[in-house]
Amino acid sequence: MRKFNVYATILMSGMIVPHLIAADCSNADLRGAYSFEASGTYGGVPFAAAGQTIYNGDGTAEGVIQASVGGAVFPVANWTATYSLSPMSIGGGQTVCVLKKEMTIPSYKELQLTFFGSAGADFKELRFIASKSNQASSLTVSGTARKQ
Repeated sequence: MRKFNVYATILMSGMIVPHLIAADCSNADLRGAYSFEASGTYGGVPFAAAGQTIYNGDGTAEGVIQASVGGAVFPVANWTATYSLSPMSIGGGQTVCVLKKEMTIPSYKELQLTFFGSAGADFKELRFIASKSNQASSLTVSGTARKQ
């Protein structure tokens, strides 16, 4: 009987946790400082970037970024963003927290990007991607941000 209770407890924990994660998926849950690194291509040329983000818990964020494109290093720049978090069912009774962030970097020619991402356990890590294309060039980004 004791083994049954242990197995039942483990099974119930697995069923309850995904629902708790879904319940903890609001803008207020993403708050604090995150350092990030990102890489990708801009107009077919490799780039890398690093910086810091402050999520305010109210759907707004700001931060700093420094990027290098094809070996040319750009100055550190401030940026602002709005974001939203929402739960998304991925099957098997599991739910993930999905991030959408609209970011503007004024000193990088008013560059605007829309990011899609997911939040790890307790929002300690974010993984993200972005893609933007126009007639002149294209940009593809992927990266990770970790809570400080």
